Amino acid sequence: MQKKSVFALLLALVMILSGCALVTKDEAKDNARVIIDVNGETINKKTVSAAVQNQISQNEYYNQLFAAYGYSGMYTTDEATITSQVIDSYISQLVMKQKAYALGMNELTEEEKAQAEEQAKEYYQSFLDSVVSAYFPNSGKEGDELKAATEKYVAENDIQTADGRSSYDDFLQSALEDKAIEKLEADMIKDVAVSEEEIKADFDAKAEENKTQFESNPDLYGYNVMNGTTVYYAPAGYRMVKHILISVSDEDSKASTEAEDALTAAQDALANAAEGADTAALQAAVDEAQAAYDAAKAAGMANAKAKADEVYALATAEGADFDALVTEYSTDSMPASGYAIREGFAYFVESFVNAAMALEKTGDVSEPVESTYGYHILQYVSDVQEGPVDIETVRESISSALLTAKQSEVAEATLKQWTDEATVKTYPDRLK
Repeated sequence: MQKKSVFALLLALVMILSGCALVTKDEAKDNARVIIDVNGETINKKTVSAAVQNQISQNEYYNQLFAAYGYSGMYTTDEATITSQVIDSYISQLVMKQKAYALGMNELTEEEKAQAEEQAKEYYQSFLDSVVSAYFPNSGKEGDELKAATEKYVAENDIQTADGRSSYDDFLQSALEDKAIEKLEADMIKDVAVSEEEIKADFDAKAEENKTQFESNPDLYGYNVMNGTTVYYAPAGYRMVKHILISVSDEDSKASTEAEDALTAAQDALANAAEGADTAALQAAVDEAQAAYDAAKAAGMANAKAKADEVYALATAEGADFDALVTEYSTDSMPASGYAIREGFAYFVESFVNAAMALEKTGDVSEPVESTYGYHILQYVSDVQEGPVDIETVRESISSALLTAKQSEVAEATLKQWTDEATVKTYPDRLK
């Protein structure tokens, strides 16, 4: 009897020590555990976990896209980092929503409600479309029948978005909240303005920065003008030039491409000739293909030159409208103001730059100039004045950028204040 009692006691101790292995986790209860609590309004584990995993998957996808262009690790996939970002985002969202409701921003006009409803319909349909694509893309159903089947599938399989939405009502409630937050955000920055002194100070700083850049690399000014980058200072030696580019026609270009393909094939045949092959005949085929290719290229350029001569005659006729001829004949997508060119400008072919700088006075038009792109007919438009540009030409962009920056600063500071005033509790350890 004594031995049996001792054995029973030992068995009880083993059961106690290993009891955790006999407990099955209640998944629904675990998913419902609170991760974020802002003034009593909570976000549960299921929602946060889904958002984290969704963000990781999205970042992995973006990294794959950028990897094709030689960039690696552009987006973090570190779970701890993303978890922190997701939690911070939900806290901000809850704080903003609660403040919007406290200030009555959720009292929407009929127009605002209609806008929210349209947004909800759009997002809900996108959600349903994604479910169809993922789970039954070849159902054969369409229209209302497909929608009903999808909604039933969503309900039966508890399919949700990362933030827990699954029904139209969910999407509508979210859209209404977004509209209230949108109104709050507008109210937060309504008094933000930019002064004339701030605009002038920013302009002076940017002009000085450009001056320093262009002193070390004068070609950068012309490059920026060509690419539509705003400039605040112009170095010496530049002039504005417009041109009409007459390229080789599509038909002639096609003929050259076909001749080039034939030449490549002939060269490959010679290079890969088997031992004992008639290399003399293969070489003759290469020579013949080369001659045909050269002839096709020459014919294409000759036709382009003939067209360029016609356009040049129009451009130099009395009362000619050069801009109209650019629109009608040029194959180049030139900026409306033209190109900024200087002596030795490195970003354009030499023949173009030399012809542009050879024009003696504004309004002069060059004879057709050959380059690898075809034939150019250039017009000397104006000289670029050295020094800071007219502030009026950049006032709007400076003012807009400054205003956006100040609005962001005010919005961030206001949100931080509201968050500091809120009772915020987080339980990230429960995600493990």
